[in-house]
Amino acid sequence: MPFAQRNEQGQIIALFFEPNTHAQEEIAASHEDVLAFLSSGQFDDTETKAYLSQTDYDMIRVVEDVIDLMINKNLILLTDLPSAAQHKLIARKRLRAKFLLEDTLLIEDDNIL
Repeated sequence: MPFAQRNEQGQIIALFFEPNTHAQEEIAASHEDVLAFLSSGQFDDTETKAYLSQTDYDMIRVVEDVIDLMINKNLILLTDLPSAAQHKLIARKRLRAKFLLEDTLLIEDDNIL
C-alpha cells in the first residue's frame, strides 16, 4: 500500500512506496482519496508509470488467487483457460511452493541437536 502526503486541507499531494518524514499514512490504493489524486493530473508520467507498475505486481497475485479460488470451488477448470495461461499459472504455483518449502526448512536455533 502507498504512503500518502497530505496538504493542510487533507488532500493527497504525493504518494510514496515507503514511509518518510512527510508521508507516514499508509492508505489503500483503492481509497477514494488516492483515486482522486491519481485522476487529478498533479504528477508526471514517470510517477504514474512507477505507481502502475507497483500495483500491477499486487494485482497479478490477486488475479492468481481468484483463479485458484474459482478452481477450488469448481466454478472453472484449469483446462478452461488458454494453454499459455495454464502453463504460466502452473509454473508460478510451483515456484511459490518451492520457496514456501524452502522457508519452512529453516530451523530455530533451539531445535538444533
